[in-house]
Amino acid sequence: MIVPQLKTILKNIPHDWLGTTFKNNNLLGRELFCKKLSAFLLSDLPINSGNLADIGNAEDYLRVSTNLSTIYELCLAEINGLDVAQVFSFASNTMGIIAVAKSTGALVHVYGQSEIFSSDQLSVLQGIGCKIVSHSGPAKPKTNQTDIIIALESVKGDSVVDAVLGDNVLYILNQNLIDSAKVLTIRKRMSTPITTPMALERLHKLAQLEIATIKSVDQEQVSDFNAHLQVLSGTDVDYNNTPVSFTAGLPALASLWTSLISFGGADVLMASTAYGGSSQLTDILSLSNHKLRKHSFDIQGKSIMIESIKQSLEKLSTTDLLPTTVLFCEIPTNPDMKVPDIKDLAVILQNYQQKTQKKVLLLIDSTFAPNSKIMLQLRKLVPDLNVMVFLSMSKSVSRGLTTAGCLVANHTQQGIELLSKIKQVASVLDTLAKPDQIKVLVENHLNVEKRCEDAYKVASKAGHVLVDAVKQSTGLDMSLAFVKPSEAAQGFTTSTFSFNLPVPKHSTPEINAALAQKFVDLLTDNKHFKPCVSFGQDNGLVYCTVPATSTQGVISEKDKQKQAVDGVQLVRLSFPPTCDEKVVYEHLENSVKAIYE
Repeated sequence: MIVPQLKTILKNIPHDWLGTTFKNNNLLGRELFCKKLSAFLLSDLPINSGNLADIGNAEDYLRVSTNLSTIYELCLAEINGLDVAQVFSFASNTMGIIAVAKSTGALVHVYGQSEIFSSDQLSVLQGIGCKIVSHSGPAKPKTNQTDIIIALESVKGDSVVDAVLGDNVLYILNQNLIDSAKVLTIRKRMSTPITTPMALERLHKLAQLEIATIKSVDQEQVSDFNAHLQVLSGTDVDYNNTPVSFTAGLPALASLWTSLISFGGADVLMASTAYGGSSQLTDILSLSNHKLRKHSFDIQGKSIMIESIKQSLEKLSTTDLLPTTVLFCEIPTNPDMKVPDIKDLAVILQNYQQKTQKKVLLLIDSTFAPNSKIMLQLRKLVPDLNVMVFLSMSKSVSRGLTTAGCLVANHTQQGIELLSKIKQVASVLDTLAKPDQIKVLVENHLNVEKRCEDAYKVASKAGHVLVDAVKQSTGLDMSLAFVKPSEAAQGFTTSTFSFNLPVPKHSTPEINAALAQKFVDLLTDNKHFKPCVSFGQDNGLVYCTVPATSTQGVISEKDKQKQAVDGVQLVRLSFPPTCDEKVVYEHLENSVKAIYE
């Protein structure tokens, strides 16, 4: 039983459990984490932070699951006589319903004290394939056995239902109709579990312990924060059309795609190796809806990004297009760190818009370089182009202290109207940033420009050290996927680079395939390095990952192989603004020597 031991657990929480990203070398999944935790609690081992940390991690990122949100779910499962696989927390009060509707495709009847969704809101949800009927009053027996009945806790009573919606919690009672794994996929792509402060508050309440409540944030600070996001993105400060902040980056993207569907639909052109979460989310919403279509262009290896975009748009222009075309670009790209020529990009989009007479949205993920002021660069070239910045604020803006995402519109009327719709959709999905997240953001966004510049300088030095070390060990010149100095001078000061290690002498295909992960393992044997998928951190640690098995996990093997060289996958390293540079650079050199011994 976990609930009686909660007080002791809460007094011994490992520091790493309070973060947003977790070591990915011992990932267990929610259910195995709970089994190992339960076994530990039944053992004779003392409950201390070290022993708790040794259990491992449920997942590697807060948007998927945290150990604390999972423990809260385990407590609720235990209290209600369920398995943890049947219990999901959501930072949203509505996404539990939406996750069931989206993952099953069934007609979902929702019963509450009053109707949960208005007719307009149901229309929005229908646009993304959710068939929901909202009822007031106690749940009634179903007339069609393939339908799903969800009741709010307040009206469930003795009714036989398939799921119950509590306070930010979904309880799955009928696992024959509702697949827990599919619900988890929707949660990690369109929403998040409860935030860490929310989990701590609820766990303390269950343990009958006091905890300070989250204080409200001064609205003037919020206004300053929103203005700063507009400045970073390169658009005018507009207090009437402020950026929209979400619980994470992908929920922001979900609201954007849903809004474009409600405006008649969109063709989305994105890199084939874009962040796996963005790619899978787009797949989830497009596969069930003919009003959202996903297309791709290649950027791997020696591909020239601007040429690939041009060719893909030319091909797209000959098809039967939806009302809006979205060019979705990560700038710099992940993990290739490519930056397209902005002038060429502007001309290509202008020509495409004139040829097709369709609305065009240039959506730029500026997470790797939030200080690029990219919209200002484009406004000078194409003043009437609708540009929107998508930014994961879980990285540099928050210093890695909370998850959050935002969308920033430029000055165009199309952008302002789209942003207004996005706010409406976000309220339906209930994925706007929570008070604890806003508090962290307003306290940490200042000086992000300098943090990015300093981290870029550290990464640049580390890149030279790494390339020189490889040259010394192999005699070969290793290419580094990193922004050029001229691109950094434009504001693309990323802290991250990627590389394919040269194959060792007398190597085999099996050795080559394992080389990237072996190098990450060597690096992360040092306390200054962490096996982690994120970046933008300000904690003195270097984050190391193999994108093909982490951030690009859901990308097709065919597309991932295009970025391999001689069978060796990319390694991605992300650097903080400050660290023990002497130790970091020496460990890079020693790890290179070790990999080629």
